[in-house]
Amino acid sequence: MPTVIVPGKGIRFFFTDTGPPLNVPNYTTFILVHGHTYHAGVFQRLLPLTEGRSVRIICINRREYPGSTPHTAEELKVYTSGSQGKRATLLNEAGVNLALCVNEIIQQCALSSAGGVALVGWSLGNTFTMAAMASILGLPAPVKERLQNFVKTIIVWDAPSHALGIKSPPNAYVPLFDQDLAPKARGPAFGKWLESYFIHGNLSSRDPDQLNYRTHDPSRKRSFEDLPFGELLKISHFTVGDNCDTVLMQPPFASAISAIVNRALFSGEIRAAWPHTQVSYIYGEANTWDIPFAAWNIEERVREARGKAPINFRPIDGANHFVRLFPPSSSMPILIVIFQLFWDDPKKALDELIGCIKV
Repeated sequence: MPTVIVPGKGIRFFFTDTGPPLNVPNYTTFILVHGHTYHAGVFQRLLPLTEGRSVRIICINRREYPGSTPHTAEELKVYTSGSQGKRATLLNEAGVNLALCVNEIIQQCALSSAGGVALVGWSLGNTFTMAAMASILGLPAPVKERLQNFVKTIIVWDAPSHALGIKSPPNAYVPLFDQDLAPKARGPAFGKWLESYFIHGNLSSRDPDQLNYRTHDPSRKRSFEDLPFGELLKISHFTVGDNCDTVLMQPPFASAISAIVNRALFSGEIRAAWPHTQVSYIYGEANTWDIPFAAWNIEERVREARGKAPINFRPIDGANHFVRLFPPSSSMPILIVIFQLFWDDPKKALDELIGCIKV
């Protein structure tokens, strides 16, 4: 079971690794950081597709997930009832730990420096990749230099607004916070909500009233609708939400997350500290409302930065958080769908990630 240990801290991160491609010295390594509930196993359908490509895929399990070090009781207390200052410190430290983890993986796995690394946050994982990006100036000099040389691309993949500290619109709805649902029913309802497709209004208007907050498209099957429960258990860990991940998505953490994202993406000093790194942002437009809403917010701020915070945006028409599905009678070109991409069309998912790489 491959793991790395953060030096001096005793924090262990489990990861999966496809290994280097045969006879391809200049390959690119994607290091994927998962979101809420679904751990590194959720990317499993991507892994066999690296054969014959100049690509290596490493998937990290965040803390609390199988094989990685759990949070301490003190850390969990900060999640649930800590002060704003302690919560900010906790997230900043999580960013440092992830950056150190990536640094250890680069060395332990002898990754290709020519092809470099693409650090990918998916869903709630973006909170942690943004924190890692924001941590660069405080890292030890050898670590900083190694990351600057290896990390060619940072990819924001299907980031919900909560993962970026963005305030929700008035009509916002997330089943995890639905007081009309019994507490035990919120998790399953949240899972079904995430797996669904949504038909929104005119997204080009950037008007929150055009977002569909609750009603999924009944003509399209949910991502894991036919997945046996035993298989679902292999890619998910349901107890973590109550411990920390669900708390992280709630308003008390919003200001700390927002400050991290501001530094990572819009601080001139931080962006200059990643001189060889491109930032890409990909998202599916048939997702739950919070994903296009977050993209609008970041797009607007990039425009306001007037070239000082460049981000390459790649919206995907027809895509949801999990799969590639479209009506069989459709005459439209095949649509890429971001999360179900791994599941129904993993080849397209990998192609889309490769399309984000800085050449």
